[in-house]
Amino acid sequence: MKKINLIPILLLLLSAYSCEEFLTEEPQTFVSTTNFYNDESDARTATDAIYQSLSSNIYARWWPIIDVGTDDASSKLNGNTFSNWHDHTIAGSEAWFESWAQYSGFWEGIGRANSVIANLPGIDMDDVAKNEMIGEARAMRALNYFHLVRTYGDVPMIVDEVKVKDDFLLPRSSVNDIYEQVIIPDLQFAAENCKDALHDGRVTKWTAKVILADVYQTYAGWRRTSQGEFVQGDSKYWELARDMAKDVIDNSPNSLITEPAVNGQNIIPASGVAWSVYHPFTSESMMELGYTGSEGLGSWLSRECAGSTTGTSFWGANTNAKPFSADGITLTINQMKFPKIIGVGLYIPSPDLWREYEAGDERREASILTRYINAAGTTYLTQPGFRKYVDFDYYEGLDGTSFQYTNNNFLLYRYADALLIYAEAANEVAPAVAGDDAYQAVNDIRNRAGLEDLTTGLSQDEFREAVWHERRCEFAGECKRRFDLIRTNRLKTETDQIDIQWLPTDNPPYSTTYTNCQASYGKVLWPDREWLMPIPYSEMELNRPYGWVQNDGYAD
Repeated sequence: MKKINLIPILLLLLSAYSCEEFLTEEPQTFVSTTNFYNDESDARTATDAIYQSLSSNIYARWWPIIDVGTDDASSKLNGNTFSNWHDHTIAGSEAWFESWAQYSGFWEGIGRANSVIANLPGIDMDDVAKNEMIGEARAMRALNYFHLVRTYGDVPMIVDEVKVKDDFLLPRSSVNDIYEQVIIPDLQFAAENCKDALHDGRVTKWTAKVILADVYQTYAGWRRTSQGEFVQGDSKYWELARDMAKDVIDNSPNSLITEPAVNGQNIIPASGVAWSVYHPFTSESMMELGYTGSEGLGSWLSRECAGSTTGTSFWGANTNAKPFSADGITLTINQMKFPKIIGVGLYIPSPDLWREYEAGDERREASILTRYINAAGTTYLTQPGFRKYVDFDYYEGLDGTSFQYTNNNFLLYRYADALLIYAEAANEVAPAVAGDDAYQAVNDIRNRAGLEDLTTGLSQDEFREAVWHERRCEFAGECKRRFDLIRTNRLKTETDQIDIQWLPTDNPPYSTTYTNCQASYGKVLWPDREWLMPIPYSEMELNRPYGWVQNDGYAD
């Protein structure tokens, strides 16, 4: 189903090394690059390998933890995998940082990108195609660095191909330097040189521009430095974010999906079509990681996102309840469970997120799974889970499916990002006025979700908060909430004393009062140090001789 097919053996040979690997063994070349980069086919294969590191190492399973502990997401009550995220005692020795590669995985992508950037100029091939691929590599390098600086703060600036230890053993560079010398110029190059086309799994010029708009928006906002200082970015970046997002809106071939997808009795709201496993790479998609139902190339998120094996409590007091008996349906909750659902519950939506949606907002159904009707009309019930992570073929137990390689893609950016970045940035430059393009951008999002236009006559502050509300509802489950709360300086206020109980009013008349969120969730104030994650313990141990100091507030 997905567009890019990669060569697994070559991917392993193209992998970059972590700091630890460079310090514990004699460095090797990537395949012997002098022998590998011979023609355009080699160039294409090497460039495609950059995408694989982000999809398999990061978004296939573990990255959604980034939002756990915010007001959007928790882990289930009886799970303990991420208990330190909920009671805010995170340390650099966590498996998430070490063995699960949520730090080193980005460096693998950067290493692959640097190899492409260094070697493609020497290949005898069409110059346009060559610059397109170098543009892809630079955009992906920027995207990996963008993840790193938002998550870990200062990191080493490695922009050349790593061949010997000294190429990698560098001090940490400031976040400002990474933005100004790597992320922004890389994306500007990609915006000038990548294809002018719809996204098909590879970076286009419009992919680069929507990421760059997000970079400008983020850089204009708040952050905490690795040294513990709270700083706000230069307001000039709001204007750059506005203009870049407007360029995408006005000139890209991308568009907002406004019609639902109908397959028999299965109806996907328009706001959920871009995330549907049955509709990959739509016109709304601008940066989408593809997964296939094959071992090593699929996603694990369908398994990790279910909080329970049945819909008990949300749909009735016990598994024998018959929530639709009044409609002549005599099946119990237990009889309407998905055949293959596993209630791991690492990433589940909070009651607070559920209640953020206005009455009639179709995005709640598109984002939070509680009931699913397949094409044949069979109804399945579950406790709330992130629908965007689900491959329904696996949940229904179709032959050949497995929780280890589900088929659902992950969207990092889509056309809706451009609309809401534009609306927010335009309002920061000059207060939005009813009837202007900023209002229209928000109304396009709201109308697609089945809602009325935004109230007119809002003040600048009121419009800002309206955009924040739309972002939360639109991008639920898309790993944006933590970073939004940080850049808008709301991380503490919005995560203070979160209500962890589901109430009968959340799904009348079926729901009962119950808790399926971690007990400590929302009970511990978000500490300042956790605006950033700690540098992994092993990386600190290896790099102290090169001037590395742990992020402020964490034990060395």
